[in-house]
Amino acid sequence: MSQANESRKMGEMPVTKLVFNMSLPIIISMMVQALYNVVDSIFVGQFNTHALEAVSLAFPVQNLMISLAVGLGVGTNALVARHLGEKRRDRAGDVASAGIGLSIVGYIAFAIIAIFIIKPFFSMQTGIPEVAAYGQEYLSVAMFFGIGIFLEIMGERLLQSTGHTKLSMISQATGAGINIILDPIFIFGHFGLPAMGAQGAAIATVIGQIVAGVLAIILNVKFNKDIQLKIKRIVRPIGEDVAQIFKI
Repeated sequence: MSQANESRKMGEMPVTKLVFNMSLPIIISMMVQALYNVVDSIFVGQFNTHALEAVSLAFPVQNLMISLAVGLGVGTNALVARHLGEKRRDRAGDVASAGIGLSIVGYIAFAIIAIFIIKPFFSMQTGIPEVAAYGQEYLSVAMFFGIGIFLEIMGERLLQSTGHTKLSMISQATGAGINIILDPIFIFGHFGLPAMGAQGAAIATVIGQIVAGVLAIILNVKFNKDIQLKIKRIVRPIGEDVAQIFKI
């Protein structure tokens, strides 16, 4: 199927076939996203039990980041699709750009919050110093360098809004694959690197997410011709677009 046909399929393909055609890549993408935490737990558990407990305690905070990223992505996705359905491609580009800008702001907000909450959070969650230390190492990296998860999810939602679900799956699979490869290297210290334990798992995760995020944006620029991203609207989004994204 050509790129032009791909972007028109939501209006032309029979509903039953369309649902299966679009939903399967999205389901696979969601499963791949879950692999980040699962793979981290598997490898960190082999490092030691304190590190595994620390990573498990960090997951709820990571899920808050993911929830905000997904919320912004869903709001942007719906609004972009609405404008495209109305044949307003210029407005769709404004909204898509605003979504990317909001994702960057969301990342910055969590990075700032991390300065104040990480140490108190683990002090409340555990009385074991080793667990708290591993947890602080893991969550500090995940939050301070969490730009990838925001760009990854937003980029994928923009691809999905125009029917390019297979491309969104490719970006997520790439990031998860990188995480799987790098996890044992950074956690256990292969190829001359020091064993970094939980912190190594976080480093592998954020590298995978950043690569997936950059790839998702590149795929949008190269293949998602229905959406023209605008640097001006990323930096200074239209207030109406921001309000509508949050409303949705």
